[in-house]
Amino acid sequence: MSTFDEVLSAVQGLTAEDRLRLIDAIWDALPPEQWPAPSADWIAEAQRRSAEYDAGQMSASKWQDVRKRARQKADLDD
Repeated sequence: MSTFDEVLSAVQGLTAEDRLRLIDAIWDALPPEQWPAPSADWIAEAQRRSAEYDAGQMSASKWQDVRKRARQKADLDD
């Protein structure tokens, strides 16, 4: 079995698109009960945004639309 450093070295040779695909695959393989807990700062930011949304001060977008815009901006169109 490869060590973390060996895998990391191999990953660095991949294209940016393949590294992002690998990140997605690794994250999808991690069971939710093993996900790291969000930091206090992240929780506070989520609560602030939720309050703004509830007050009608901001709108929301579907994840699929956000991801598509981000991938287009990064020149990673599907």
